[in-house]
Amino acid sequence: MSAPQPPAPNQRFSVPAGFYWAVRGVHAGAPLFVGLGNLESRVLARRLADVRVDRPVYICGLPRAGTTISLQMLSEHPDVTTHKYADFLMPYAPYAWNWLFPKIPVDAMRKPVPRIHRDRIQVTRDSAEMGEEILWERFFPYIHDETQVSVLDANTSNPAFERFYKEHLQKLLLSRGRPRYASKAIMCVIRMRYLRKIFPDARFLLYVRNPIDHVASLLKQDRIWDELDRDDPRQIEIIEMTGHHEFGSRQIMANVGDPAVLREIHQLRDSGRTVRARARYWSYMYDFVLKQLESDPGLAKAVCIVRYEDLCGDSAETIDRIVRHTELPAEPFAATRAAYTEKLSLPDYYRPKFDASELADIVEVTDGVAKRFGYDVSAIAERAAVPAEAKSPA
Repeated sequence: MSAPQPPAPNQRFSVPAGFYWAVRGVHAGAPLFVGLGNLESRVLARRLADVRVDRPVYICGLPRAGTTISLQMLSEHPDVTTHKYADFLMPYAPYAWNWLFPKIPVDAMRKPVPRIHRDRIQVTRDSAEMGEEILWERFFPYIHDETQVSVLDANTSNPAFERFYKEHLQKLLLSRGRPRYASKAIMCVIRMRYLRKIFPDARFLLYVRNPIDHVASLLKQDRIWDELDRDDPRQIEIIEMTGHHEFGSRQIMANVGDPAVLREIHQLRDSGRTVRARARYWSYMYDFVLKQLESDPGLAKAVCIVRYEDLCGDSAETIDRIVRHTELPAEPFAATRAAYTEKLSLPDYYRPKFDASELADIVEVTDGVAKRFGYDVSAIAERAAVPAEAKSPA
């Protein structure tokens, strides 16, 4: 959303060798680095006592719904800090790393490069990114195992994680000199109740996109991931080691309590019905979240639903809703608000290209859930209809 055209093939992101081996080393030595993080917390104990994790903001939902650009936008608020790309190199000891990294004479990603997603967003090593999934995966090894329920709720208890995580955020806030933390935590869409147990004043931004465009975008990413897995598997290795499992043939889905649905989705994929498979997962996840909100008024009050189409098409009002919900001061954000109001727009570099049967599949499996978000999928399908010969999404 920040550049007018997608990158040319020769401009595509490539993993620097040093970055690759550093991430692999930290991943392999994670137990040691968790111990280092705990030691760092003990050394900083007096200073951390004065640092409060105040109303942390969690941007969640399925990917490809505006979560990244929203994190970038919020990271420009003077009160907010986030994880950055550079934090992937040492996610366990943020205070020491934020002191050390600027002193390392490495040029990798100092200048903007196109994201691996080929979606008009350019990033540097200081760009905001989803960084905490590494910690969740370390302390909850089963959350990316489809055979086990992935949901974390108010009944979840993991004292070691809760202490480490709180101290991690305190150290991040201390090292950056900011009072508020924001995270693009996509999978926290099924951890909101647990996060409210840890931080009762947490704020959530739940992102959603109309299922026809959303499925098209997800399938586009699946193709990119599979291409990378074939041509440059180091990129996929890095992505998986940093806790990302959302795309491609290696995608790991969340088990929110009905494994039969996941088996159905796998069967659809295996039979080549990838459009219906992606639509089924869209419905599966958002239906779960809506049911949680309907059954838990306290959680519902903590959640602001952000539709991708509103973010791009009615940017000023949507940004204002985000700022009000997160209770961030509006005045110091005015210039950023104006800049993003100008540059946010619906993508023009690809269009959904589904045939009639694929559109019918999306409508059939998503319509009931989509209506609860205010979408008329049948009407969207009519507008998206294309000749059968232009079959797959662009």
